[in-house]
Amino acid sequence: MDDRNVQPSVWYYGLAVLIIILGFVAFAEYLFAGVSSTESGLMQLTAPGSAELNLKVPGEYTIFYESQSYFNGSVYNTGGQMPGGLKIIVSEKASGETLATYTATGTTYSMGGRSGQSITAFKVERPGIYWINTSYPKVPGPEVVLAVGIGFVEGIFHLITVAMLLLFGSIAIAAVITFVTYTRRKKAIISQKEEEKMIRGGQ
Repeated sequence: MDDRNVQPSVWYYGLAVLIIILGFVAFAEYLFAGVSSTESGLMQLTAPGSAELNLKVPGEYTIFYESQSYFNGSVYNTGGQMPGGLKIIVSEKASGETLATYTATGTTYSMGGRSGQSITAFKVERPGIYWINTSYPKVPGPEVVLAVGIGFVEGIFHLITVAMLLLFGSIAIAAVITFVTYTRRKKAIISQKEEEKMIRGGQ
C-alpha cells in the first residue's frame, strides 16, 4: 500500500505548520507595531518646567513618571521612585481654569527602552490647548521626564488581546487541520487495507 496516494494529502500537515509560523509572525509584527504606536501616543515633557499640550480628545488623561526614558536626544535614568516634592498644575490655556488633579491608578509600563508609572490624572471636558506646569516649590529636585496619555491601559489591553487572538487563533486552526487530516487519513488507510485483503482473499 502506498500512503502517498491516501487522501487528504500529508501536505496538509505542512499547511498546519505554515499557519502556525504565519501566526507567530503576525503576533510579533502586530505587537511591535502596537507598542510603537502606543509609545508615540504618549506626549513627553521634562520637569520642572512647563509644556503646552494640544489635547484633542475629552476624557481622563494620566501623567506618568518615566524613570527610564529618551527625550529630545537625551537618555534619562532617574530611579524607580518619583522624586518627592514635585508639584503639577494643569490648566486650560483659553480660560485659565486650573483642572483638578488626583492620584492615578497604579499602572506601570516598560517598552522601547522606556519605563513609567502613573502618578497623577486629570479630566478634560473639551478639546483644546492645556498647560502643564511642574516645579519643586520647596526643595530643588532633579530633572525628570513625564509622559501624558489617554486610554493607555485600555490600549495596552486591546493590543495584548488582539495579539493573543492572532497567535492562538492560528494554533487552533492548525490543530483542526491536523486533527481532520489525521482522522481522515487513518480512516482512508484502514479502508484501503480492508479492500486489499478482500482482493487477496478473492484470488
